Amino acid sequence: MKFSASTLNTVDIKKLIEEIGLKTKFQGVAPEGFLLVHEKTIENLKDFDVWKSWKNDEISIEEMNKNNFENT
Repeated sequence: MKFSASTLNTVDIKKLIEEIGLKTKFQGVAPEGFLLVHEKTIENLKDFDVWKSWKNDEISIEEMNKNNFENT
């Protein structure tokens, strides 16, 4: 998965990790110390309106991630 510099600047990594916690870490799938975030969740955050909703706590990464994992 590739990230552009602008994507990394707009995503608050600490907030992302706090929201996700260890809930989406699947043993045997993610290396120790890593969390799984669906690629579509990251792609959704590139949309300014989605990012703004997340930043203002109207939606959570956990909700988006859960929906994306359920729909695959």
